[in-house]
Amino acid sequence: MFDAFDKIEFFQIIQTQIAEYKYNKMLNLGFITSLGVATCTLLSTLILNHASKQQYEIANEKLESPIAYYVVPKKDKYLSVFDFKRLRLQGFIELNPVLSFQKKVIQNDGSFKSIQFKAIDLLVLTLLQSEFYCAECLLISEEYEKALFNSGTIDKQSFLKVGNGTRFELVSKPVYDWGNIILLDIAFAWQLFPEKKGYSYLIVNKLSNRRLLELENALPKHLKLEQSFTLKERAGFADALHLNLLALAVLGFIVSLFIAFQSANQAWCKRSELMMQLRLLGISVFNIRLALLFEAVFLILIASAIGFLLALLLVSLVLPLLGFTLSQLYNLKVSGHFEWDWQYFVWSLMVSSVAVIIALFKQLFILSSFKVFFVAKQIKAHSTNKVVLYFCFFAVLITLIGFILLPQMNWQYVMLKYAFLLISTVFFLPLFIKMILWLLSKITSQFKIKFIIKDVANQVARRFLPLAAFYLALTASIAAALMVNSFEEAFTQYLDQHLNEDLYIRSNSDQTEDVESWLKQSRFIDESIQYYTGTAKMISKKSHQTFDTVNINTVDSIRQLGSVVFKSKNKFANFVGQACFINEQLSLKRDIYLNSTIHILKGGEMVNCQVNGIYFDYGNPHFEVTLAKLKVRAFLNHLNELSFGVYLNEPKAKSIVNVKTALIAKLELEQTQIHESTQIKKMALDIFNQTFLLTKGISMVMICIACFGLFLSANNLELARKPDLLILLSLGYSKKSIYSHMLIQWLLLTCICIVLSWPIAIVLAHALVSQILPASFGWSMPLILDVKSFGVTSLACLICLFPALFIPIRKINLQSDI
Repeated sequence: MFDAFDKIEFFQIIQTQIAEYKYNKMLNLGFITSLGVATCTLLSTLILNHASKQQYEIANEKLESPIAYYVVPKKDKYLSVFDFKRLRLQGFIELNPVLSFQKKVIQNDGSFKSIQFKAIDLLVLTLLQSEFYCAECLLISEEYEKALFNSGTIDKQSFLKVGNGTRFELVSKPVYDWGNIILLDIAFAWQLFPEKKGYSYLIVNKLSNRRLLELENALPKHLKLEQSFTLKERAGFADALHLNLLALAVLGFIVSLFIAFQSANQAWCKRSELMMQLRLLGISVFNIRLALLFEAVFLILIASAIGFLLALLLVSLVLPLLGFTLSQLYNLKVSGHFEWDWQYFVWSLMVSSVAVIIALFKQLFILSSFKVFFVAKQIKAHSTNKVVLYFCFFAVLITLIGFILLPQMNWQYVMLKYAFLLISTVFFLPLFIKMILWLLSKITSQFKIKFIIKDVANQVARRFLPLAAFYLALTASIAAALMVNSFEEAFTQYLDQHLNEDLYIRSNSDQTEDVESWLKQSRFIDESIQYYTGTAKMISKKSHQTFDTVNINTVDSIRQLGSVVFKSKNKFANFVGQACFINEQLSLKRDIYLNSTIHILKGGEMVNCQVNGIYFDYGNPHFEVTLAKLKVRAFLNHLNELSFGVYLNEPKAKSIVNVKTALIAKLELEQTQIHESTQIKKMALDIFNQTFLLTKGISMVMICIACFGLFLSANNLELARKPDLLILLSLGYSKKSIYSHMLIQWLLLTCICIVLSWPIAIVLAHALVSQILPASFGWSMPLILDVKSFGVTSLACLICLFPALFIPIRKINLQSDI
């Protein structure tokens, strides 16, 4: 079927191809670069998602505290050395003792300051890490040492003496931060402070249910087991971040493919003519096709290499930022460095292969036909306006039908559905441009303006691909900006919902009564609320034989009620005593809506209530029910007393200091048990800004990629218009006038793209936060329309666009042959 392979002919074709690359250096370099950028755009985000998910999974295993339970003495009881020894002899090697106490230190002004000491068994750590630990000295972090002594209120020399006059060594360690405590060995603590006997509590590692039951049965009557306090994991935020990154990567890849396709049309516009001429010179069809295949493989490899290097550079810069973000947001310790995986190279080849095939599809189709080898006429590089408009019209109809008919079974289908809508608007773009230009021509009567508009209308077809790339990038960037703004608003509301009190106090069971009594008597306290939490069973709506596990929260204050961010509610939601709220996750997954009746089982008791509010609960993977405290009195004893929320009198800054000092001094609470909500909010918001800096960065990269495509397209398209520019020059246009003529045309087209991108970006952003998030994670958020998101993103596009058009157009007009 084909001629035999001829080595000489094959190398002659290769030399011709090399000569073509040398002759049109910038054109072919732009094509190869666009392929590399297309590969980089998708590959970098795939690597970023894969690597960050790996690190997140590794770090997530360490999310749960190694301390699962505490063995504590009951009120007015004592945990002795004999109690610990007896439990160890029974085989409970998971237990480790802790001695925690406070000592008052005289300050220079004669007042007292309480210092927290914590003693553990440091013997093993001293033997293994002698450079960090010491069994006969007091360990203090550098930051705490500076805060304690550099203020001048405490004399360091007098502080280093205990009650019996013994002096001890105070060693600061920069590596580990133990907080505002002084760490020492238990045996050394007994030696320095003879009045301290026994232990404060025992810490227990994670146990199986059977082992935990054995420990409970083995405990003496004066000891009890308490579960450790843990933070809720909000894994939904990390998953939503990865989903948004992936969506942006796919859009960025599509944008890059438009640019690569346009570059391929320009770089290979005369390639078919060159192959025809080689065929007429006697070169066999088989050798020509083999050389073209060889060139395609070369393009795949070079695009893969360039894309991989660019992606590696981008990931190496961005991944540490993401690692820092996750470590702060979820209290994880992730490394944040790039780790190689063999899949990345395979992905690079696959992505670059797709990019090359799509970019060269049209040219390869032309060169694959037999008739091309029997003519020497150049193939037309551009389609007419009429053909493009007809094609776009039918493409809009087909994609809209796909958008309407595609079901919304899961989040992948929802994303595909709106991808059809986005592609439909891309094909609608030239029709929209023609319509706007027609309207502009009707409202103006000036000849020059009409002439510019008419010239722009005639150039719509040849400028369609770079404008489509720019439109896609702009639309995706505005949608991303709206999404980030909505996330920020939602995250702020979430913080306000959970941290609306001034102080948050955690207390052990033996401290609860004393803390509650003190809070009621203190003149600094305006209102205090005791929080209860726990899990219960909820009877399924569809089948009364099955149960769902739900988290139970209580509400007992108007302030507490006012902080709930409702998705929907009825009039009874304004009364604390009538509160029966469920989170959005439970509503969506179990089809429970307002005025539905739910049945909660806990400890053999049942509570029935009518749902009068559904609230947003961003990132929570669990079902949650919030009930009025009066409603759950039946099983209140079966819930855990979690903490106290405290609202202070004015001025709050002074009240916070007084309350914290009194709680530590009088009730001997540790500093780690008292949290200021404002500090937590500030830290969380700072972390949030770092989190979505990555998304904003990728959006800006997409804009830059689109402007890079316009840079190449403007240069090549305007070079191809030399005959038209010569006609304008002969009509009396100066070079400055021609430059202004072309620049106004491009800016007019891009402004029309901006006008269309705004409503489509709103639709995409709304679909992301209200449909894709619920379908994938079970929770949604309201879309916040911010003028800044539109204005800043569009202005950034125009700023990036202006040099992209100015340089090539100015270069054309300075050439002497025009």
